[in-house]
Amino acid sequence: MNGYIGLAVALVGALLQATVAARYPILGVQLDVVPVAVIAWSALRRFEDGLVWAALGGLALDLFSALPLGSSVVALALAALVAATIAGSLRTIHSWLIALAIPVGALTYYLSLTLLMALGGMPVSWVDLYRGVVGPAVLIDTLLGPPLLIVLAWLSSAITPDPWAPQ
Repeated sequence: MNGYIGLAVALVGALLQATVAARYPILGVQLDVVPVAVIAWSALRRFEDGLVWAALGGLALDLFSALPLGSSVVALALAALVAATIAGSLRTIHSWLIALAIPVGALTYYLSLTLLMALGGMPVSWVDLYRGVVGPAVLIDTLLGPPLLIVLAWLSSAITPDPWAPQ
């Protein structure tokens, strides 16, 4: 069931990100629906669940992107790993602290995507890119994260009441 929901979120999120979010930028950048959903899901659930969403969401994003196929998959997988690690540590302290995984996961996503672009031979102006795009995008993703976490927490509990229980 998680795979079907992940596929729906990936396709609908990528379509929203490529169409509606691209037309209505906030602070000069578009909403990153798929990366924030993947990071939030990885923070709420097991890493394997987040990895499924990263693969599906990354492929959906790559279909609408000029980047080489697989770039978004790798960047989202790394962001999912970081988010799951951070949330796993903070979950035991207080459940609301998993929201801190959103900005760190988003920064990981952008850093790895930028590195892949540079390794692929694309020209990258690091300072301009991070000052003009990545900084505002991480801020917007951080603001989008908590409401999306609430919705996905409800969805997660509807699918599996305790995703960390032994299987």
